Amino acid sequence: MPAGVADSVERLVERGVLFRALWRFYRRRLTQRGRFLLGAVALLALLGVDTRRSVNFVLFSVAVPPLLLALLQVARRTPRFGVQGRLPSRLTAGRPLSVSLFVQRSPPGPACTLSVAWAAPLPAGLSARRSQAYLQLRPERPSRVELTLQAERRGRYRLPELGLARTDAFGLVRSRGVWLGERVLLAFPRYFTLDEPPLPLGRRYQPGGIPLASEVGDSLEFVGTREYRDGDPPRRIDWRSWARLGVPVVKEYQEEYFARIALVLDTFLPRRPREPQRQRLEAAISVAASIAEHFSRREEVVDVLAAGPDLYEVSTGRSLGSLDNVLEVLACLEPCPAAPFEGLRPALFERLERLTTVVAVMLDWDKPREGFLRQLNTLGVAVHVWLVHEGETRRPCPTAGPLAGLRQITPAEVRRRLAVEETP
Repeated sequence: MPAGVADSVERLVERGVLFRALWRFYRRRLTQRGRFLLGAVALLALLGVDTRRSVNFVLFSVAVPPLLLALLQVARRTPRFGVQGRLPSRLTAGRPLSVSLFVQRSPPGPACTLSVAWAAPLPAGLSARRSQAYLQLRPERPSRVELTLQAERRGRYRLPELGLARTDAFGLVRSRGVWLGERVLLAFPRYFTLDEPPLPLGRRYQPGGIPLASEVGDSLEFVGTREYRDGDPPRRIDWRSWARLGVPVVKEYQEEYFARIALVLDTFLPRRPREPQRQRLEAAISVAASIAEHFSRREEVVDVLAAGPDLYEVSTGRSLGSLDNVLEVLACLEPCPAAPFEGLRPALFERLERLTTVVAVMLDWDKPREGFLRQLNTLGVAVHVWLVHEGETRRPCPTAGPLAGLRQITPAEVRRRLAVEETP
């Protein structure tokens, strides 16, 4: 080998480029049976080095030709085909999600076999079942591949690339094919249908209001006019402005009095929580998601505040956001090793003059938690507490006073309600 080529190969090996290329070929181009055969060939080659003492070289000579023929077959021109459909970006933990992909040759040609495989192992906690590992691509109609994804728990997962490529007659090696790129998959927390909570809602003045709020019997403040958009109700058309400007114009209003609720989630756990404590946090997140889902079907504005490693704030209702925005935050929420109430106080207290009710989801009952909620109550905000806990709490729960409406629910009851909700 010339000295220049040898130096280039050495530099590639030193930088890891050659290793990455070989690993990419191993993961993308070899099927599962191809990897098995390659491993068998390598093992037989190692065991059959000394041909005088071992006859393993005979098995080696039988295993190598299919692998070489497979490599030669996939060197042919790859048929062109397209994939319709895409991998999902959201699902709910514990609930299977089915996805269909349609594959068709373009232009039409003879039938061939495609291999369907992931480019890398799926992350822990995420499972995927395919309807088939090998797909018969027919010229007359699209072929369908069904995927079923399921996440064991909420969180953020990274889906590896999913590839469809032509294989050889032995099904050992894939040609260059179509790869659906990596995708971030969010597993939302599970939630259940909540009973009507007896909350003292009322209404308060909201400085600045909310433009284009739903009309639910409240007086609206006229703000101005703007150009017509698809979906605007015809009764808001300003006919005089339309006649003057020559383009459709609608009147814009904003609502200044409505109910606003703060949903506060307790995420405090020790640095090394035990499994029952983790289950309690997961149950509390499901309760918070259920409360947010309940109010998303009503006319109140809900501000969700949760302290994990960072402070998370998100609002929903009255065109401020959707339930998905809340579930995205809850999907990635981590426990807080320090009492989160000091971090929640500034964000919550600056909203107090606009809030009508605070709904707090607590993991336990002790002096700091009780003091935090009593302080909110003394500042003129109604407080409603959901306590997710089993057995005795650190401090006895109040049976009288403004916090006597505390509602306790156990993680086992949360799981039971989730199971009932998901029963077809």
